[in-house]
Amino acid sequence: MQSNNEIVQLAVEISELRQSLKDHNYRYYVLDDPIISDADYDQLLQRLQQLEQIELQQGGEIPADSPTQTVGSRLSHVFEAREHLEPLLSLANAFTDQDMRDFDRRLSEMIGQTLMQYIVEPKIDGLAVNLRYEAGHLTIAATRGDGKTGEDVTDNIRTISDIPWSLTGDDIPEVLEVRGEVYMSKASFEALNAQQQQKAEKLFANPRNAAAGSLRQLDAKITASRHLNFFAYGAGRGIASLADTQSGLLQRFKALGFAVQDFDLLADIEQVLEHYAQWQQKRSTLPYEIDGLVYKLNTFEQQGMAGYVARSPRWAMAYKFPAEEVTTTVRDIIWQVGRTGVITPVADMQPVKVAGVIVSRATLHNVSELQRKDVRSGDCVVVRRAGDVIPEVVRVVIEADRPRGELPDIPALCPVCGAHVEQQDGEVAIRCSGGLSCPAQLKERLKHFVSRGAMDIEGMGERLVNMLVDEPDQSLLKLRSVVDIYRIDYAQFQGREGFGDKKINNLMAAVEKSKSTSLEKFIFALGIRHVGEATARAMAAFFRSIEAIAEADIETLQQVNDVGPEVAMSTYDFFRERHNQDVLQSLKGSGVWPEALPEEEPKSADDHPLAGKVVVLTGTLSQIPRAQAQAALRQAGAKVTSSVSAKTDIVIAGEKAGSKLDKARELGIEVVDEDQLMRWLQR
Repeated sequence: MQSNNEIVQLAVEISELRQSLKDHNYRYYVLDDPIISDADYDQLLQRLQQLEQIELQQGGEIPADSPTQTVGSRLSHVFEAREHLEPLLSLANAFTDQDMRDFDRRLSEMIGQTLMQYIVEPKIDGLAVNLRYEAGHLTIAATRGDGKTGEDVTDNIRTISDIPWSLTGDDIPEVLEVRGEVYMSKASFEALNAQQQQKAEKLFANPRNAAAGSLRQLDAKITASRHLNFFAYGAGRGIASLADTQSGLLQRFKALGFAVQDFDLLADIEQVLEHYAQWQQKRSTLPYEIDGLVYKLNTFEQQGMAGYVARSPRWAMAYKFPAEEVTTTVRDIIWQVGRTGVITPVADMQPVKVAGVIVSRATLHNVSELQRKDVRSGDCVVVRRAGDVIPEVVRVVIEADRPRGELPDIPALCPVCGAHVEQQDGEVAIRCSGGLSCPAQLKERLKHFVSRGAMDIEGMGERLVNMLVDEPDQSLLKLRSVVDIYRIDYAQFQGREGFGDKKINNLMAAVEKSKSTSLEKFIFALGIRHVGEATARAMAAFFRSIEAIAEADIETLQQVNDVGPEVAMSTYDFFRERHNQDVLQSLKGSGVWPEALPEEEPKSADDHPLAGKVVVLTGTLSQIPRAQAQAALRQAGAKVTSSVSAKTDIVIAGEKAGSKLDKARELGIEVVDEDQLMRWLQR
């Protein structure tokens, strides 16, 4: 008999676990940004299941919205909701051979038979979707969502070559739901992250997150560019007319034009366990990621006899692979400066083989994580490859007879360039403030500086930047900062492969032309954190000169439209960092300095119906590119902002408008469609 105190503690832990799992579900299914591993999530869910069973024995009830009873998460407001005709459930998980033996025993008892055939397919680490075909044509594609209702991603699904738009053949149901997994191959994942790295954008943690993020793009062209794939594995409405076994269903899918995985048929639980052991060794040979194997009763008759529980079928089990973990010794904690200036602690370790790969360095993510895990030089640590991709330190193994080193010092200066290290309020990351002069950020800074939206130096692309930064000949000028672009000795290109006189002359002309760039392009070229093209344009219009921006305090910077505390702080810090001041003075000395803009004449409210109005664009425009629409609105005298607030006068809503449209309606702001926008712009 439990005491009142124990009952209260049980209720508190159950409540905390439910909320924690709901939060993790939202991050995983909606934000595509999980903060714990699948294995850690599974442990939390198992713990909740155990505690709920205790609560049931005490006469309690399990609420319908408990994570043990539901699938997925609540939907975002970005995409239109679509109901599945039949529920799209999740799978129960097994983690040990005994779990699988218990699964086999339960099925034997439920269906009253010992003669059962299992079909097994690799468990793809991707995103479940439901494809609805009507009269043989794909009409709706939706994500799993909460199992009953998903998000409409039809346009994006149509970009995947493994998914037919139309089905041909005999006996195709009038309405058919095909279930499967959208995934990204290892090769496509590596290519995508290489692109992200070139653009100095956030890298995806693993192929699953990359696939989920790619499928939930508002622009289908972005989805198409990321080369997603699809495997069909099940059906909802219409399944009865396709086959009477799972193996037959997969064969029918293949005949209809879908990609399906190879499968095996197994006679008993011993074959199941032997099969699983073999696959642990060969999982890495597949061109895509899997995180386990899915075992199902093969016949639909036996599946029907086994039935379902709230969130999963009783006749199927996902036997998850364990996260491979090994131990090694930390030799040192080093600080690594990334291409965007983020300084990351990294454990330099004795080389060790993890998931088939020799690793000697593992990320500690950030200062907060380093302190939480308390990793020190000389520690014995457990290491794993996060998502089987990125090596990370899981935890320290404390040994009583092993003395520990000192806590590592947090750097006050950048270990590469010596500029001071900064950390903004509310952020975990620490950053080098060197900006324009930090060698660790040099290539990405240079590529940004010369890009079309910035200084627009045609002919100075990635290949030339890389060559000039990595130039081994010490007698030739190497690029060490953006200033060196204007000090290039063009004679060094003479006689080099790919550099004819015309190309050299064109490059000289482009570099010279960039000296007279506009103020807004120059501001954007500086690469100030959080300052994109729109913000640079707003700053140029407000301050009219670089000198005015450099002298502005944080309060004044925030008077610029759409500039909040974070942008103001990063801009203020940029112009007060000595390294950046030196670069700016050198640029000015090289003749690279935009002229101050004349004071702007105020626009008359009679010039145009949009003059003086604060306008927000949301959703997808089909009649005019967004950038062109924004430029035309500004020309008409409107102030175009990116967020809806009480100061907003008009919201122009294109297709698939989301949260901004909802907020506009809540605030009672005028909302118009794209047709009205075009009428205004044609005045």
